[in-house]
Amino acid sequence: MRLMEKTALVLAACCVLAVAAFFRFHALSARPLHGDEANQAVKTGILYDKGEYAYDPFEHHGPTLYYLTLPLLWLSGAESFKDSDILPYRLVPAGCGLLLVALLLAFGRMTGCWAAFWAALLTAVSHAVTYYSRYYIQETSLVLFTWAAVFFAWRFLRAPGYGRAAVLGLCAGLMHATKETSLPIGLAAAGAVAATLVWNRITGGEAPKDDAERKSLRGPLLLAAGVAAAVSVAFFTSFFTHARGPLDSVLTYPIYLTRAGGAGSSGIHDHPWHYYFVLWFWHWKMAGPKWTEAPVILLGLAGGMAALWPRRKGAVPGGHDLSAVRFIAFFTLAMTAGFSITPYKAPWNMLVFYQGWLVLAGFGAAALVRRARFLPLRAATALLLLGVAGFLGNQAWLGNFRYAADVRNPYVYAHTSTALLRIADRAHQLAAVHPDGKRMVVRVIRPGGDYWPLPWYFRDLERVGYHGNLPADCNADMVISGPEIEEPLKGCLQGDYFTEMGGLRPGVPLVIRIQRPLWNAFMETRRGPTAAPEM
Repeated sequence: MRLMEKTALVLAACCVLAVAAFFRFHALSARPLHGDEANQAVKTGILYDKGEYAYDPFEHHGPTLYYLTLPLLWLSGAESFKDSDILPYRLVPAGCGLLLVALLLAFGRMTGCWAAFWAALLTAVSHAVTYYSRYYIQETSLVLFTWAAVFFAWRFLRAPGYGRAAVLGLCAGLMHATKETSLPIGLAAAGAVAATLVWNRITGGEAPKDDAERKSLRGPLLLAAGVAAAVSVAFFTSFFTHARGPLDSVLTYPIYLTRAGGAGSSGIHDHPWHYYFVLWFWHWKMAGPKWTEAPVILLGLAGGMAALWPRRKGAVPGGHDLSAVRFIAFFTLAMTAGFSITPYKAPWNMLVFYQGWLVLAGFGAAALVRRARFLPLRAATALLLLGVAGFLGNQAWLGNFRYAADVRNPYVYAHTSTALLRIADRAHQLAAVHPDGKRMVVRVIRPGGDYWPLPWYFRDLERVGYHGNLPADCNADMVISGPEIEEPLKGCLQGDYFTEMGGLRPGVPLVIRIQRPLWNAFMETRRGPTAAPEM
């Protein structure tokens, strides 16, 4: 690579990182919290306030997200959970998203320098990736650890050593300690290794290692396994304070296998096999933008075909490891198939294999530029690809900043309504005029505990009761319920209440009742000063 080309690549990489940072950090606190975000934040808050965490094999996923948040909470100056705001929490996935883009830029020797650039650029502006990089859930960190494991596994196999083995083990341990889907991801990786070896043998590619080479890998691989186990045990034992955690991290898999099949309450997340493909290719609800990430999938298919069936020497990006790209192709296909046939689906679950499509799309983009034999044609192809990135970036802008909580956004899934913010504001307005202040009594009565993210927004109110069923005593200064229990609730309430309506999510209305004297006191604060009578 010539000096001018290297300089251009470095400048382009800096621009990609700047764009990635903008989409991940700009106005990070603006969107209302999703219920899952609030759930995770409350778990982190307990850890921050009390130093307590015990892995729950039934809910919430692994502990890395909570522990990674602690330093940012300390730096924020929050004395306790109730004093914190959402920014330090969301900085964790946003930071992982930026590190992911930086990691992809380091893929140069594996996929080719320009292929790595295109993959990083497409990831930087991807609507799906940027949107969930701003969500306080485990997915973005899982994607980072997974693709870091792929990268360091490749580096280890190119030049085996104990240092690289230790880093590989660290990544694998972090994957396991982040989310239960690390197991099917690992199985997909094992299948992709086997498929790559078979494909290379069929096509006359790189030969597998001989017995002597395989023996030399045993020691480093044992170290990698040991480091992975140590990292996982450290997190699941809550740093050696909860001995049962590692056992629960194994016993959880039958539970999650049942859930993945759509059993119980998980059935509400059952979707057909083509659910993710619909999100990618075409999404349009009512008025508003028409969304598609089809260019990524089409470029990914081109990249996969270029790796599996290179037509001629020089037809694919230079400086790459063809076996590594073939592994990525098989790995991506295996994960896509596995997650697609699983009934349980949420849009963020696709991120780990969609990232594979983005890497292949980068390889495909570089292959298209390289196949253009004349410089003007190469320049035109590169400009066209930059236009595709601009189109995707515009969608990311709309999705993250204009339609962030709007059901017309394909990645808005069971999301909190902006109307809930008015309920949170109302509760604090009432507390400001209540004689007991933030010790006023609030009851939230929602069948099945469907009240998230209210515990986040009410975190500084000291006497809030959350009820999955109608309690014996329903009365409170403020009562929040759903219309489905309206009749039995009326028979339980005593006294005079002012009633107003709100919403938890689109299609999920809430009824807010406020003790009449408290409402009157609040309304007094809304009246302007009375003019003095003229003399």
